[in-house]
Amino acid sequence: MPLESIDDCALPLQTNSIKISTVKGYATGAWDYISFCLKFSLPLTPTPQTLVCYITYTSKYIASAPKYLTGMWHFLNDIYPEFDTNWAHPLAQSTIHGSKKIHADPIHQKQPLRLSHLEAFGHVANTTHTYNNLLFATLLSCYFYGCHHLGELVWKNNKDQWDWHKVIKHVSLSFPHNHMQYHLPYHKGDPCYHGTDVLFTHHNSANPIALMHEQGGLRISKSDRGLDR
Repeated sequence: MPLESIDDCALPLQTNSIKISTVKGYATGAWDYISFCLKFSLPLTPTPQTLVCYITYTSKYIASAPKYLTGMWHFLNDIYPEFDTNWAHPLAQSTIHGSKKIHADPIHQKQPLRLSHLEAFGHVANTTHTYNNLLFATLLSCYFYGCHHLGELVWKNNKDQWDWHKVIKHVSLSFPHNHMQYHLPYHKGDPCYHGTDVLFTHHNSANPIALMHEQGGLRISKSDRGLDR
């Protein structure tokens, strides 16, 4: 393989080093910095003084303005190799720390998902006998007892971020020794796609195994009636 071909093959590897959703977030930071420089007729070179002005200006409108610097670095570091040095300059760092202190985000914690919630959704599913309600209760039960991130069980709204490599395959679902198991092909702590087998046992509240059996039976029943999509 010639050296030029190796360079071409390296680009897809570098592109896939971070997720598409992360790249889009980085792009927001880069475009925001470029817009700032154009607005005030400043050169794009990220000098310490320019970074101080950008952080100060942006912090007036966005509490998380210093986080945009990561996006700027991702897209501008190759063009301006001095970015790291200027970012670490005492003037820039003191401005960043001051912005974080003045515009600190208040802590807003969402209410935890409790067993009583699972039981309530399970009750609704069992009384209505509708496929969507039962599917929702099953997902919540698996999410709770499997300690999942929500994105591991459902699609994102943005189709550009759909990745079939991360989807739990139906063929991996099994019920060994009266338990339930499926293969999670990817999670945030597993960037190399080694995957993890998630094993469920029986529970008194919103039993995931019983819900999965019932959900599967209702889906087959719908299919028999020609209602399955």
